Amino acid sequence: MSAARSTWKFTVDATDDQGRHGRHRGLVDSHSEAAARQGVIESVQAAGYQPCSPVKLTLKRT
Repeated sequence: MSAARSTWKFTVDATDDQGRHGRHRGLVDSHSEAAARQGVIESVQAAGYQPCSPVKLTLKRT
């Protein structure tokens, strides 16, 4: 039996390789808060940014 998926709202500050700062916000579906946090970090890094603050997660009400 697998855990139910939840939708999380996230916010993370990140910089690119030229030092420009940006705030990324969105939604992520995940089985757990830890998996959601890791998924956000991986997607921000895949987009060419490095997180410079902790990922803030809030469980989205359905």
